[in-house]
Amino acid sequence: MEYNMMIKWHEAAKKRASVRQYDGKVSKELFYNLKDFAATLNNGDARIEFKSKSGVLGRSRLLSFLGGVEGTNCFAAVIVRDDNKFMGGYIGEAFVLECVSRGLGTCWLGGTYKKRSLKNAFSLDEDESLLCVIAVGKAAEQPTPAEKKSVQKLTGLSESEFRMLPAWQHEAVNSARLAPSALNKQPWELEIERDYIRIINTKRNFGFGDVDCGIAMLHIELGAASCGVYGDWFFDGEDGEARFVPFADSFEGISDSEEFDD
Repeated sequence: MEYNMMIKWHEAAKKRASVRQYDGKVSKELFYNLKDFAATLNNGDARIEFKSKSGVLGRSRLLSFLGGVEGTNCFAAVIVRDDNKFMGGYIGEAFVLECVSRGLGTCWLGGTYKKRSLKNAFSLDEDESLLCVIAVGKAAEQPTPAEKKSVQKLTGLSESEFRMLPAWQHEAVNSARLAPSALNKQPWELEIERDYIRIINTKRNFGFGDVDCGIAMLHIELGAASCGVYGDWFFDGEDGEARFVPFADSFEGISDSEEFDD
């Protein structure tokens, strides 16, 4: 991803909050701009279909106690191949932050939308499935950010230990704290070592735990990038724990590149 885009998303993450009440339509020009942008995020593991269709985002009577959205008919369908929920969360949040940077409100929806109304809105391959829907539109009111877990609870570090971290890890952790998650549970822990950050999924969170971790992975990467540190993700073991490892030449002080072999 381009540096300017990552910095733009990092700033957008600081003001993003879920929006459930919308007012007015997304302009035609902006709609097609976002549709084109969504296509740039698509890859072999996940893709996004940006659509405008009435009757999808209305409040479901069955799930009304969980909340829904009103006032917009624009949404992004996050589609994954082979149940790759991490990547779905990762590119879905990239789309969310791009929308926020363009002045729009968004809301991740795991089930509070009308699935039957999505029929024929897009086609799925045999190994694909719909992961989530993201509502998009002009916010009717200023959203209120949800309360997030403390740095100490997410990392297990004391305040003094956290202050001793290098700037890129400090910013990556703070950025991860802002990541949205199903029911705002933030079902992950962060293991901080000198040359990497590992994210650990601590609960299924109604089946959305891996999606939540994928969202947080992007936030970690954006936080590090704001300090000029870039890297890649590596998955460890059968549990899908992921490590963000800076490139060997990303910043001064990194040791032998052999440490970054997967």
